[in-house]
Amino acid sequence: MKSKNFFFFIGIIFFSSCVKDVQQLILVKPAGCDSVAFSYLNDIKPIISEHCFGSTCHSGGNSNYNYSTYEVFADRIRSGRLEERLMLPKQDPMHMPQGGSLSDCDLFTLREWIHQGFKNN
Repeated sequence: MKSKNFFFFIGIIFFSSCVKDVQQLILVKPAGCDSVAFSYLNDIKPIISEHCFGSTCHSGGNSNYNYSTYEVFADRIRSGRLEERLMLPKQDPMHMPQGGSLSDCDLFTLREWIHQGFKNN
């Protein structure tokens, strides 16, 4: 009986020590950024319109994803590809926005909004 209890407690200790570490992303707000609570309509859509709606990009007039709608943009966020491509080096052909870059404040705004749950507000 004592050996069963011993192995039972060893098993509990073993299995309870197996915890997946979760890393929390902390974004540092650049100087000059006004907020940390962002709205899709007021903050995000203007950034997308300025940097992503070119005739060869995401305006809907080609085979690329049409970012003029929240639903399509949110789908690309869910896939993980959007933020990944924003963070690629500018020399990488997959970097977005192609042929340009976002200001530190615009990049922070997009990434923070994504990590706040990218609400359609």
